[in-house]
Amino acid sequence: MANYEQHSLEGKLAALKQQYLVTLRPELLALSQEFANIPTQEPRSFALQKSALDDIYRRLHKIAGSAGTFGFHAVSRQARTLEVTLQSWLEKDNAFPDEKAIAAFTQKLYELRGNVTPEAQPSSYLAAEESTISATTIIWLIEENIGLGNRILEQLTNFSYTVLLFKTLGEAHDATDDEAPDIVIIDARVAFSQLASFQQLTCPLLFISEEDTFEARVRAAQLNAHGYFLKPLNIPQLVNRLEQLLNDRQAPPARILVVDDDHQLAMYYRLILEAAGMEVRILEEPRHIIEQLASFKPELLLMDVHMPAYNGPNLAAVVRQYDEWSSLPIVFLSAELDLNKQVDALNHGADDFLTKPISAAQLVASVRTRVARARTLSSLLHKDSLTGLLKHASIKSATINEIARAYRQHYPVVVAMMDIDHFKNVNDTYGHAVGDMVIASVATLLRQRLRQTDIIGRYGGEEFLIVLPHCEAEDGWKRLEDIREYFSRLRFRQGEVEFACTLSAGMVCSEDATDAERGNLVIVADEALYRAKRGGRNQVCY
Repeated sequence: MANYEQHSLEGKLAALKQQYLVTLRPELLALSQEFANIPTQEPRSFALQKSALDDIYRRLHKIAGSAGTFGFHAVSRQARTLEVTLQSWLEKDNAFPDEKAIAAFTQKLYELRGNVTPEAQPSSYLAAEESTISATTIIWLIEENIGLGNRILEQLTNFSYTVLLFKTLGEAHDATDDEAPDIVIIDARVAFSQLASFQQLTCPLLFISEEDTFEARVRAAQLNAHGYFLKPLNIPQLVNRLEQLLNDRQAPPARILVVDDDHQLAMYYRLILEAAGMEVRILEEPRHIIEQLASFKPELLLMDVHMPAYNGPNLAAVVRQYDEWSSLPIVFLSAELDLNKQVDALNHGADDFLTKPISAAQLVASVRTRVARARTLSSLLHKDSLTGLLKHASIKSATINEIARAYRQHYPVVVAMMDIDHFKNVNDTYGHAVGDMVIASVATLLRQRLRQTDIIGRYGGEEFLIVLPHCEAEDGWKRLEDIREYFSRLRFRQGEVEFACTLSAGMVCSEDATDAERGNLVIVADEALYRAKRGGRNQVCY
């Protein structure tokens, strides 16, 4: 993050802390006055006493959670102590504390007002990582066996990666002054002690090895390895991991919905998470939570437990009633320390419970980890393991939804079917492993040459379904023709044999479809694909 952005964030946090201080002092004074005005002599006043104590308890609970977040740690600790004392009083039936206990509590409330001085605290938020990925993905391959290294290099080059091969760590280290890699793949036989110089690189590190032992994998984990692959390498599997790592670094910002009745605290969370590169929306009216979920589509719900009208566990239970939000990560963020209440909150559908006050670094790390896990699980559920594209059912559903949206909002959409020519001959001649590599290379090419807003899926076998929103027929044809031509130039190897493959595609634009065809654009595109096949293959028809 640039210096001016750091100063901007620190300025906003300082202003927010000052706003909190302005409200904290009169709130503590009001608590002292209201406690002093509670009637204590008449037995008939117990209901009134309990109602007043409950209100003070809830307000102290709120201060215990928020004060530490803004740097007032002494206030947070004392408010917590007073909160626990009040809780013990409230749990007793018809037994208001004696005068001595009341006097001690009053004195502690008075002392609480005298501790409103923020303690020094480090600027420990986590800033958004600046992307260092260039337009061309650069991979360093460190492999002592040059013959093997060249074969891996050739296969990865088929997937449009730029691969630099080094025989030793020393050669690679000398190259660090020129240009940093996006990913490093290294043979595990290299002495682990020599890898210390690579700790300065921020890119992911992948190990390849013939040794599949627990000790070897632990050594790799100690070096923060992002993957461990056994020789002989499964290249499509390696490419999938490469794509996953690159996608993670280029992924869109995580979308976080914060539900908290404390506006200043919610604003603090928003500033911290936005500084870490996330997109944050605050919901102050919990009754509108379902509408916000539908419009914002968050990837994580960060929610307080104790709120005036609706508590967090009940809101979580309501969210879980909707199938589309059944797997949405829900994290409670509360000053609640009672383990039984925390467990009860988790039993209502939450995934985690964080206690206030929480440091900026812990908040960012917890949210990042939860979102990353959710994205990984979603990918496993909806994406094909070989290609990383949407599975058959998912691409069909996404296509139907996009076509309906296009007609409803009156914009053009292109639907295309694409197929690898003579693919059975590839499998029969070179084997299924090579065939998988060809299929995976098509998927990689589609991701690289199409827009992020385009929808791509593996329809079945060697066939792909592509949806191009806001795209007219001529533009769609040019995009598909570009992919077809680029793929025809790729060269694949099996041993000493080099070969190439071609693609055929059929497409239709919603603007050109007849009324009878509007609900069957996939079928129309498939018919165009067969015209391309009958016309000699290696072409795009519509």
